[in-house]
Amino acid sequence: MNLYEAALKEKRSPLKKWTHRLWTIVGLSTLLYLTWTGPFSAWVFHQTLEGGFYPWAVKYIGTPFVMIIRAVFFVETLGYMYHRWFQHVSFWTRRAHLIRKSQRYHWIHHMIIYPIGHAYQKTHDYIAAEKGIAWSWVIPGVLFTGLFVSQHGWSLGSVVFIGAVAFYAKGIVSNTHSRFHMVDHSWSTNSYFRWLEEIHLLHHWDQRRNFTIVHPAMDILFGTYLSPKKHREELRIAREDKQLTASDMMNWRYLLLEASPTEYAAFISEAKHHPRSVEKLNMLLEVLAQRMSAHAEEEEPRLLHQRASNLLTLCT
Repeated sequence: MNLYEAALKEKRSPLKKWTHRLWTIVGLSTLLYLTWTGPFSAWVFHQTLEGGFYPWAVKYIGTPFVMIIRAVFFVETLGYMYHRWFQHVSFWTRRAHLIRKSQRYHWIHHMIIYPIGHAYQKTHDYIAAEKGIAWSWVIPGVLFTGLFVSQHGWSLGSVVFIGAVAFYAKGIVSNTHSRFHMVDHSWSTNSYFRWLEEIHLLHHWDQRRNFTIVHPAMDILFGTYLSPKKHREELRIAREDKQLTASDMMNWRYLLLEASPTEYAAFISEAKHHPRSVEKLNMLLEVLAQRMSAHAEEEEPRLLHQRASNLLTLCT
């Protein structure tokens, strides 16, 4: 499969497509329900009390422990959904302006600040695409807190759950992701971190895969996992930065066909400071020319080629 086709939506039989969709919807909904409501918590606590455990131990040790476990799985589940459908081009980002704004920040992260190749990691601290207060994260966090308290009330369990969600999301997941894009930090020699780092690099190579940060369990469960062991060639391409990647093609298609005027202007402004963007634009024109030659009947490659040529003129 050539690069142009690799960036197109994967073709599946109707049965396989709907089976996968059903599994994804049911699986994620079930995980959210279990972590949000904890339907078995009361039964577990009752059994421990019946087994002779001290009530204070159940309340002050058992309850926080269970709520922390629920919080971790909740963040992993919701984080996977948010990253997959609200931070990348999807059904929702194409139909809701507020969600599209969040997607724009992540698009800037992938295409401008941390593009594949030498700029993927930097020697200084992580640069956030959303400047100032990160409203794309603050607003969901406030809504989550309000909804959880309205349903569960204020209690030790609620406080622990909300606190654990905040700590795990910001202190662990966010910090881990930041270090993926940094050079020579305290985690860089850890073998587990290096494995996660390769998993995330493959996400930048193909942004339809590897959405999780701390462990790929969610990607494995829902069919979006690319294993570093099985994709050494893709990792090599991503590190050398001498060829376009599937994500490059997807990002260019988005920029040329779907991006808002603000996003388009932002790229032109940034491209003037990043010569590699212009080089990749020339690579894109070559790929599109090959596609036009091999498939003269297709209209999209011609449209992309025309718009890419216009963009190149604006960037140089």
